[in-house]
Amino acid sequence: MFFENSCIFAEFPLDPCDHIRSNDDLLNELATSPNARFVVIRQGEALMDRESGHLPEYFSAGEIKSEMVFLGQDLEHSYFAIEISDCNCGQFLDLRTIARTASANGFSPVPSLLARAKMLLDWHQRHKFCANCGENTKSAKGGYVRICPACKTEHFPRVDPVVIMMIIYDDKCLLGRSKHFAPGMYSALAGFMEPGETIEEAVRREVMEEAHIRVGEVKYIKSQPWPFPSSLMIGTIGKALNNVIEVENDELEQAQWFDKNQIQNVLKTGGDDKFRVPDKLAIARHLLEYWLYHY
Repeated sequence: MFFENSCIFAEFPLDPCDHIRSNDDLLNELATSPNARFVVIRQGEALMDRESGHLPEYFSAGEIKSEMVFLGQDLEHSYFAIEISDCNCGQFLDLRTIARTASANGFSPVPSLLARAKMLLDWHQRHKFCANCGENTKSAKGGYVRICPACKTEHFPRVDPVVIMMIIYDDKCLLGRSKHFAPGMYSALAGFMEPGETIEEAVRREVMEEAHIRVGEVKYIKSQPWPFPSSLMIGTIGKALNNVIEVENDELEQAQWFDKNQIQNVLKTGGDDKFRVPDKLAIARHLLEYWLYHY
């Protein structure tokens, strides 16, 4: 079941089948079945079907010569993900391009499937050695754990939590821009959570560090998996306690308050090189629209 206002990269379309991940014999049987489908990733990009333009091009079992990760099942197929470094067999697209196309046409579960494949394969590439003793690790449980044969430490895929917040004051919202943004682009403030923080504490700290704005009440709105490389965007709305902005660090180039008339106009026109906001690909856009229509 997919929801109208779901973020792209959310709503994973398969049953992850956790109960069969430890059954190596069954996974091998599924992987060699004619009903197996293999999502192909190369350097973070996904192999896509040229004719449809928006669906993956799947490999069959006979073409697989590399380590695989089990993704799950639907009513017809078992899905796996593989990383290939030297494949020139089709059209590879980066996930932002795929997601942007999908978000522009409504909602599709395809980016979520590809995102999980990319995040898991990227984690395997980055964690081939045990952080405890340095020994080579081995994939287990369908690719959802790596085990060190020397010290027996189990390593699990990591997700980096990021708070992203629409800060509001009266009828205005706070948006900022980084130096690497496109001309005129403004977005919600965001930052990685630190060890020992609650979501609310992270929101307040980040906004104070970036714009010197004190934040009181923080309300969770929605979240979005973000496969660059493996984050979870935790979307919130926070109420500012003061409105004087001071940008004092290297993270932001500029920050300012925008009223609802300005936001409504930029959503209607698409904006320009003086002011624009993220498209529907980003959770920042969802937070902006939530504030606009619910506050």
